[in-house]
Amino acid sequence: MKVYIIDYHRDDPKKCTGRKLIKLNFAELTRYGKGIILDPYSKRILSILDKDIALKTGITIVDTSWNSTSKIEFEKIKGEHRRLPILFAGNPTNYGIAYKLSSIEAVIASLYILNEVEEAIKIANIIKWGHTFLELNKELLESYRNKSENEILEIEREVIEKIIGEP
Repeated sequence: MKVYIIDYHRDDPKKCTGRKLIKLNFAELTRYGKGIILDPYSKRILSILDKDIALKTGITIVDTSWNSTSKIEFEKIKGEHRRLPILFAGNPTNYGIAYKLSSIEAVIASLYILNEVEEAIKIANIIKWGHTFLELNKELLESYRNKSENEILEIEREVIEKIIGEP
């Protein structure tokens, strides 16, 4: 599955996981959205129903700082926008924070959800904390894997209810 990176050059170059994916030939740099655009502001959620699109046209990650990106910037990118369901960062900067994944964690999660588990594990192996991310989210990733959008939304709702203690 092709992975594309749009790099806004707002991250610390030493910590930029998108550039690492490009350097190690796991992703290709692009200036335009292709296929599925991972967008944290999207109302639609990535699911197995998106696999055909991802196989044909790829997945695009916008590599930028969480502190300097707005919804408007994502809206300008053409493609099929999808967000990831609740997952917890395994990276040292945002460890344990829901939804605040690095670019490489977003790629790993996307591949896992789309049932490309071997490729997800292969990419997790290129960073020290890749397996931390997988272990931290193992149960969630397995529950999202191969599921429809509605099924994932229901699982996510249940997880959030457990976290905030609502019935």
